[in-house]
Amino acid sequence: MARLARIPGIDDLTLTTNGSLLAAQAHALRAAGLHRITVSLDALDPGVFRAMSGGRGEVGAVLEGIAAAEAAGFAALKINCVVQRGANEDQVLPLLERFRGSSHVVRFIEYMDVGTCNGWRPEQVVSSLELRDRIAVRWPLRPLQSQYRGEVAERYAFADGGGEVGFVSSVSTPFCGDCHRARVSADGRLYTCLFAADGHDLRPALEQGEAALASHVAALWSRRGDRYSEIRGNPLAPRKHIEMCLIGG
Repeated sequence: MARLARIPGIDDLTLTTNGSLLAAQAHALRAAGLHRITVSLDALDPGVFRAMSGGRGEVGAVLEGIAAAEAAGFAALKINCVVQRGANEDQVLPLLERFRGSSHVVRFIEYMDVGTCNGWRPEQVVSSLELRDRIAVRWPLRPLQSQYRGEVAERYAFADGGGEVGFVSSVSTPFCGDCHRARVSADGRLYTCLFAADGHDLRPALEQGEAALASHVAALWSRRGDRYSEIRGNPLAPRKHIEMCLIGG
């Protein structure tokens, strides 16, 4: 992290984490130059959390990590929750109850068919519209303007001043046309979509220098035609996707 922070032109560094090791690392990450943290947290109930994490985590460790991040000076975290019908939809209001009134922003993400291993089915999706309606019964909401074109989350404020909540609606309301997110894997391949099947090898261009690499990436991006979320229901939509664990979210 410290080496990244020293690179000229990099003015914002953020980390997305499941939070399980954050308690021990938060202060060191802050000192190294990390600016922002996003924590994945799909449930507050220990049993639901354990089930959602495949039995590999405990919610207490994540909450300790969030507290450590606050103590280290990360004033505004993003808390991401992927909502899956029949699994953790009953955790939506408890999560908001926990973080409402703080500077943290809870964002609810529609369950997506990323990779090939999660057995995704359309009926498991809880749409952002449904979630907003449920939440608004308890706490009225008002929409907020996006901060930039292509912003992933739709932003809403609690009418009573209780902070902000976000919704990522890539299943019910795809935003492929405004997407500007590229991902580079650890083996040097560029993926122009979260649902891409294959990446582009950047190593030959990297060997030619920074200018050649920048030109190569720009050319790849200008030719991108990714729009899987828009054609998800089409029988001709590609079924092979890179696994999310290899390229991040």
